[in-house]
Amino acid sequence: MKTNEIENARVLALEDINDNSPQFQESHYNASVSEVSAINFTVIKMEAVDRDFSPLLSLITYSLWGPNSDYFYIREGDGNIMVNKTLDYNKINLFNLTVQAKEKFGNNSNTASLLIKVQDYDTLNPYFSQSVYDGKISENQLGPLAILPEKILAKDGDTGINEKVVYSIKLVNPPAYSNTFSINADTGVLEVKTAVDREECPYLVVGIQATQQDNIFKAADAVVLVTIEDVNDNHPVLSQSSYNVSILENFPNGMEVLQVTAVDKDEGGFQGTFILTPADSPFQLSQAGILTVRNSTLLDRERLPSIHLKVTARDHLSPYDEVHSTINILLLDENDNSPTFRGTPYKQDIFINMTAGMSILQVAADDPDDGINGEISFILAGGNEDGYFELDTSTGQISLKTVIPLGVNQLKNFVLWITAIDGGTIPRSSSVPVQIFAVGDSRPQFIQKTYNVSVEEELVSPVEVARVGYESLNPHIPVTFQVLTESATFDIDVNGIISTKTKLDYESQNNYILNISLSDGNATDYAAVFIKVTDVNDNSPVFDITSTTITILENMPTGTSITSVSATDVDEGFNGLVIYTLKGGEGKMDIDTSGLILLEKKLDRETQGFYNITVIASDQGQPMLSTALNLTVIIDDVNDNPPVFSSSRYEVSVPEDEVLGSALLTVSATDLDAGANAFVKYRIVSQQPPTSPPAFLVNLTTGQLSLSQQLDHETIKQFEVEVEASDGGQPSLSAKTVVVVHVLDVNDNPPEFNQAAYDIFVFENLQKGSPIYTFSVTDKDEAGFSQGHFIHNSTLFTVDIPGILSLRNDTELDRETTSGFTLQVWAVDAETNGLNSSALFHITVLDVNDNNPEFQIQSYSFAILEADYMLGAPATVGHVTANDSDEGENARITYYLSAEDGDNPYSIQQDGTILVNGYVDRETKEKYELLVVASDNGVPQRQNFTYVSIQVLDVNDNPPQFTKAQYSASVRVATAKEGVSVLSVSATDLDVGNNSVISYSLMNHSDHFRINNRTGEITLSSNLDHITADAVVTLIVIAADHGIPQLTSKASVTLYLLVNDTSFGLTFDNSSYEFSIQEDEPAGTAVGSVKALTGSIAIQVVYSLKSHSDKFSVSDQGDIVALARLDREEEDRYSIIVEAVDTVVPPSTAVALVTVRVNDINDNPPVFSALIQTKLSGPENAASLDLGVFSATDLDVGVNALISYSLQDDFAGMFHINSSTGKLMTKKPLDRETMDSYELNIIATDSGKPSRSASLVLSITVDDVNDNPPVFPQKLYSVTVKENEPPHVILSAAATDADIGYNAIIHYTIIGETSSFHVGELSGNITTLQPLDYESRSQYTFILKAFNPGEPYLHDTANITVTVEDANDEGPVFDKPSYYQILLENSTAGTLIVDINARDEGKDNDEGIFYNISAGNSEGLFSLSSTTGVLTLTRDLSKQTVPLYYSLIVTATDSGLPPLSTSVKVSITIAPINTSFPVFSEAIYQPAPLSEKTLPDTFVVQIRVLYEVPVTYSIVPGEGKGYFIIDSSAGIVRTRKNLKLEDFPVIFNVQATDSSNPSIFNKVPVNVQVIDENDFPPVFPSSLLEVRLEENSPLAQIIQLKAQDSDTGRNGFLTYGIVSGDRLKFRIDEATGILYSTASFDYEEGPTEYQIVTYAEDDGIPEKKRGYCTVVVKIIDVNDWPPVFDPVTEFSVNENAPVGLIVGKITATDRDTGDNAFVLYSLTGGGGNIFEIDEIHGNIKIKNSPDYETVNKYSLTVNAVNQRSAPFHQATTNVTVLVIDVNDNAPVFAQNSYSASINMINPVGAHVITVSATDKDQGQNGLIEYYILPDQNFSPFFLIEDMSEGKIITTGNLSRSGEIHLTVMAKDKGSPSLNDTAMITLNVFDNRPFVPRFNESEISISVLENTGVDYFVYAFTVVETLGKPIDYTVVSGNEKGHFRLDPKSGQLRTAINLNYEEVSQYVILIEASENLSSAAEVQRSGNFLI
Repeated sequence: MKTNEIENARVLALEDINDNSPQFQESHYNASVSEVSAINFTVIKMEAVDRDFSPLLSLITYSLWGPNSDYFYIREGDGNIMVNKTLDYNKINLFNLTVQAKEKFGNNSNTASLLIKVQDYDTLNPYFSQSVYDGKISENQLGPLAILPEKILAKDGDTGINEKVVYSIKLVNPPAYSNTFSINADTGVLEVKTAVDREECPYLVVGIQATQQDNIFKAADAVVLVTIEDVNDNHPVLSQSSYNVSILENFPNGMEVLQVTAVDKDEGGFQGTFILTPADSPFQLSQAGILTVRNSTLLDRERLPSIHLKVTARDHLSPYDEVHSTINILLLDENDNSPTFRGTPYKQDIFINMTAGMSILQVAADDPDDGINGEISFILAGGNEDGYFELDTSTGQISLKTVIPLGVNQLKNFVLWITAIDGGTIPRSSSVPVQIFAVGDSRPQFIQKTYNVSVEEELVSPVEVARVGYESLNPHIPVTFQVLTESATFDIDVNGIISTKTKLDYESQNNYILNISLSDGNATDYAAVFIKVTDVNDNSPVFDITSTTITILENMPTGTSITSVSATDVDEGFNGLVIYTLKGGEGKMDIDTSGLILLEKKLDRETQGFYNITVIASDQGQPMLSTALNLTVIIDDVNDNPPVFSSSRYEVSVPEDEVLGSALLTVSATDLDAGANAFVKYRIVSQQPPTSPPAFLVNLTTGQLSLSQQLDHETIKQFEVEVEASDGGQPSLSAKTVVVVHVLDVNDNPPEFNQAAYDIFVFENLQKGSPIYTFSVTDKDEAGFSQGHFIHNSTLFTVDIPGILSLRNDTELDRETTSGFTLQVWAVDAETNGLNSSALFHITVLDVNDNNPEFQIQSYSFAILEADYMLGAPATVGHVTANDSDEGENARITYYLSAEDGDNPYSIQQDGTILVNGYVDRETKEKYELLVVASDNGVPQRQNFTYVSIQVLDVNDNPPQFTKAQYSASVRVATAKEGVSVLSVSATDLDVGNNSVISYSLMNHSDHFRINNRTGEITLSSNLDHITADAVVTLIVIAADHGIPQLTSKASVTLYLLVNDTSFGLTFDNSSYEFSIQEDEPAGTAVGSVKALTGSIAIQVVYSLKSHSDKFSVSDQGDIVALARLDREEEDRYSIIVEAVDTVVPPSTAVALVTVRVNDINDNPPVFSALIQTKLSGPENAASLDLGVFSATDLDVGVNALISYSLQDDFAGMFHINSSTGKLMTKKPLDRETMDSYELNIIATDSGKPSRSASLVLSITVDDVNDNPPVFPQKLYSVTVKENEPPHVILSAAATDADIGYNAIIHYTIIGETSSFHVGELSGNITTLQPLDYESRSQYTFILKAFNPGEPYLHDTANITVTVEDANDEGPVFDKPSYYQILLENSTAGTLIVDINARDEGKDNDEGIFYNISAGNSEGLFSLSSTTGVLTLTRDLSKQTVPLYYSLIVTATDSGLPPLSTSVKVSITIAPINTSFPVFSEAIYQPAPLSEKTLPDTFVVQIRVLYEVPVTYSIVPGEGKGYFIIDSSAGIVRTRKNLKLEDFPVIFNVQATDSSNPSIFNKVPVNVQVIDENDFPPVFPSSLLEVRLEENSPLAQIIQLKAQDSDTGRNGFLTYGIVSGDRLKFRIDEATGILYSTASFDYEEGPTEYQIVTYAEDDGIPEKKRGYCTVVVKIIDVNDWPPVFDPVTEFSVNENAPVGLIVGKITATDRDTGDNAFVLYSLTGGGGNIFEIDEIHGNIKIKNSPDYETVNKYSLTVNAVNQRSAPFHQATTNVTVLVIDVNDNAPVFAQNSYSASINMINPVGAHVITVSATDKDQGQNGLIEYYILPDQNFSPFFLIEDMSEGKIITTGNLSRSGEIHLTVMAKDKGSPSLNDTAMITLNVFDNRPFVPRFNESEISISVLENTGVDYFVYAFTVVETLGKPIDYTVVSGNEKGHFRLDPKSGQLRTAINLNYEEVSQYVILIEASENLSSAAEVQRSGNFLI
């Protein structure tokens, strides 16, 4: 015996951990539900299983979310999705939801998607698209109505069913029109069947109805408001057929005479026009029918007493019906005519023989007025002051009242005023003068008796010589004058004026004496007139030449004398002094003072063959007389010109079939020479390309080119022929030309196709009219085939130029009908007489896939034996056939075989043979329904399909299958008898027929058992008395089917032959187990093992799970494994009840609680809330900004859920986030100018291994602060401006501002020099305000400031330097206004004439100046130094007989840019040495024009003469109009007084008189011009004007500009214009200066400022002057834009948020500016008590903390109004604020304590009590889970069956009776979680049966060997018996019968002599049992182990 062994037993308890998550069976579920399903209707069950063992870890709760998820709920316990509220297909017909399964006591979860389709149910009536329609139709019209706003349409309200609706008419109002309308029952088209007259019924109401076709009680109604539109079918009607009215004549203009009215039954009444005829009547008729006076002057009764008019009323619409009426107007008299005298004027003479009372004359008057208005009386109104006359008032007779006294030659004139008055109420009158002459005694006489007068000779008669004065009574007593002497030369008229009758000739008679007389017929008087004739220069010079034609060779050198002429003048002195001038000759000839004509320039006869020149001989008289001699100078030819062709190149076009010898063209060459020199001959020099012989000939003399060879256009298209022309001169000269001969094509070539035949392929689906083929046809002729056409023989095709073969528009191709065509096409090259050729077009129609494959039959059926066809060759099942009418690939059919369920072991060959090539198992599938698709291979592919049904025939391929792999049974040996049934086995065979008939047999023979071969029942074949100990018998049962071949299977049957008692019972080796498993372990992971004890090897135990069987399973050995991956986040602990059932009959059971804890792994990343605002903004420059807390959550626990925060990029330390809290701050001030926005990536990282992370991207916008001043890119600007330039932009000095928006608005201003420059307030463009003047100021310096208008005031400055660039604006100035010099005739070459000096702008004389003679030096007599201005003679002068005058124009040009020039006149006189009279330096003096403002004593001109003695200068008396004086010795003429422009020009003569001999003198005219000098430019009052113009203003006047010009006349006449600016938007009236806008302006679109440079320009002479004004037009913003909200997203805020917290910001922008853009915000609508808005910034803030439980969603209306300036604009937007639930409400139990009663002995899962708690929060915060708080005594005996429902159950029997206490906790799922507890008091009743108990569970006893039989070992006793009999039995350990136990006393004794060597140790299990009656089925026992 071994005595050194020690046993140390250990109990290992495996604790479950929450390492499994709930798992749905599927990840996606689909369900459908009818919209009429009742509330709580189950839609689908979605159950999840948690494989954790412990019930606490495996209990699952469900939740449901998604759009519109409130329509459903999920039942917590079983995952059933239930209908929560009424569904409506038309609102929502598809729900996409997410279902979550989560551990009740853990955080593991799983989700699955759920798609629920709502099935429509016919619940809704139809509906019309509009409840009211407007229908229109014209009256008298039939047919459909025009319906608005859309056509009549009704639909079934059940959109998913969309049952057809039927339309009908329900009513018509008025009812009388019920039969007028019809409606199409199918389309709803409403029609008029009977025409309606609008005048009878303009409007109708038609009620229409739409009913469902399947249910007439489902209907909808609508109304059609029918408007009958008017048709012009009624004539207008005037109110009267005629109108009669009387009015006064002269009725005033515009006064109403009468009103005409018209009516029209058509709609709107009469809207036509009234027409009055005649149109030129004094009246006018308005379109309102009011007749008024148009021209009252025509209403003259005296002219027209009545007026008859016609009025026409004309309809305004077709057919423009008319109606007429007459208007009769009678004019009534008014006293509108004054009396009118007739026979006027009234004159009467009375003579000295007058007598008193005599009648003198009678006046008469008429008045056309009627009645008293026309009665006239007369009044002597005046002129009778002396009372000589009297008047008869009624007759108008004037008579002499008294005699008028008169003297000799006395005449008295009386004017009497006679007034005629009519008899009108307001009388009218008129007056007339009556002239009466009283004539005295007549004695005519001259006032003077002698007269002395002078008259100039040669004046054309009549010339008034004198007027004589006289006295007489003429014309009352006429007198006559008479010339008594020299009457042939002179005459006198009736007024005494003496005039010449003929020209007077001083040379013939130089004085006359006239005697004249005056007589009245009775008396005569005489007088004498002495007339002196003054001499004039009346004789012209006379030439003595006889021949006027001169000949000279053209090549004569210059200087050659041509001829000489001479003229004489019979006058004397200056009148006889002859001077020669020559006109004509074009500068080639000149004449000297002697009359010698010289050749000045070379001649060219060809340029000009002769010259007509005129020699003028002029005397020096006043006025000068001259005689002209016309000479013809003929130039003789020299051969100096070659022939010249009329063209350097000739072109001629010749048809290629031109006849030989035809003249093609004539080349012509001319020779400018004459005679033989000009005779031209022609010859052909060359021909290209050459031909042999040449193709052309040319006529030697005519130049005619003719054809000598036949042409061919196709061979040579063009020739170039070189022709030479030569003249007949010596030597001969020649020239050449080229003749280009274009050979014109003649249609001599037929067209040619590029192919003789064409093979064309075209697809049959070619569109009608489409082109098919393009071919080319050529024609060797020049036009090619451009004029050709095609002819063909087909009706299906067209052939068009230039060669397009097309399908006809009405034709389609079908290859299946006709697969090809042959078309012959003829090409004809002309419409008439065309040549042709043809080609064949073979058109093959290509197939298009336009036919589907067609199966021969609709469906096929086949059969096949089941088998595995994968092993061998595929077997043929059957054959299908499909045909396709197409061809090629389009007809090549490809077969596809598919099964709808995806199970398809078949394939199909492309010949339609169906093969089986997979495993076909009838037992799995008896029949295959396949779809065969036949697809052709065309494009697009076309398909057809058929169904194939394949029946699978059975094959014996399934052996019988036993229902169990092992069978077992216990057989009590004591009771076993032969024939007793032990057990039955059962097998099934999946085959059918004989293949499934089964027979049973034992594989090995058994002496004790047999089996029924049909039923499988095993029975005893003998008694078992010989079995003395428990034994196990194993039998092999064979099940065989009857198939061929036969198949069998085996099963093991274990039979426990029990000799001993088996009442030990069943118990687990531990009452509870605890295991753990990591979450996300794969399915099949072992969790732990449990074991139940039976007390007998014959008793088997089967384990099962009573909870969480979806997550876990238990094997027959008690091994628990996870069935799915567990998710701790869904469930972190599972409480699993394991039940063990033994094989005892009846079986015993035992339960154990297995707690499986799911251990967390880091399988969940942190998650940021979707409600976090990710778009933030903050101001720049803030020291530190709190941007908020951005925290994430992690579903993991422990270290896996510990989150740290970091920034992916902190932007160089700009941002910082607290690593533990997620609070985000700025560490540095933000600078928007450096970076205006940030994308900040916050990383949330957990602490798991490996770690997981999530990111949140924040968009942070930096709000601008005005912290940057404007900055000029330069501190100094220099700009150069040319002087005199009009105002313009000289510099754009734009500053920049790094800020944005309003802070970046830059304004500009100039400091200093604001009078000369202006800067655009917003543009920074600097402009000049006036032209700058370099001479006044050459440089400007000022400061330009740029500043922000806001706060703070920030600015920058720049120094501007403007340099004025000198412009060459003044030409050189001569030191004298003109130069005069007199040279003697003996002056020689080089003689200095004058030194001309000019200077330029401050420089010295001649510096930078160049001189030249610009006119007057045609003879080249003078030379001028270009640099010094010295004028000299170029040659010696010749002797002169008379002075010669030269007038040069000298021009001085400066060296400026551009160079400017001025000119001066230089007068040179060449005088003879011995002149006999003074010679003036000029023939006529024309000084520079004087200004009208020239002051007195101003120098005008200096007169100079050449004379041997001093002269005296004087102005000829009577000339010069007194304006001038002259210095008698110096000859300087000056002004005497102020000049008047209107008196000029003035020409006067200055006389130079020999101071010693006054008879010697000479005169010269002086012509003085005066100009109105333009002294002043226009000047504006201000050079800069600013005006403001509101945007959107219509085209309007902006401002009137007025400039002043101190000049007068045209110099002061101003016009206005625009120099620069936007001419498309502005214009100026050139006359008034009004600046207009021509376009409307939009401030928001800009620009907001315009600079318009305007000018005022005078019309001055010699130059126009301008003044400038810059008008700055500032566009003023008008409040024309409403605020516009930026897009608004939903805001969210946690409940209980503090007052003042900003929820979000609303921003509205207004495109206006300033006050117009100032937006105020306000809130309306719900939430006004909770929220408020910052009216300035738009921040929505918390006013009172929101409570989610009260209201969880607010719809706010935000108003934005800009109300600082009218008109006010307002905008609104809706803002949704979601209140986020905060876990601020703990669950509350319905009761503080609960009580219940329960038995100690309970089945597993017995219901104890259900507790209930509520939580006001929502979502996770409101979801409650129930827990039993653990304790050491009782909590393990209880479970929460459903953590979400609070139902408490037992885990089995309780440990004791009496009162026990449990604490239950209700815990929400919020974060942080809140909870409540309640106490449960349980009264436990002891309902246990009596079970004996040993005082010890294990006893160790030592017994010596060899003690013999019946040796007392031990006496077993129980603790108490309660008076009940106890039986003791051996359960195990005595199988060999070595011991014997007394069942009553419990004494154990030996039954044999124990031998240590045989057995050294016994382990015996003793059971003490209450001895019940033999009928008891259950033994209550206690076990004892030895």
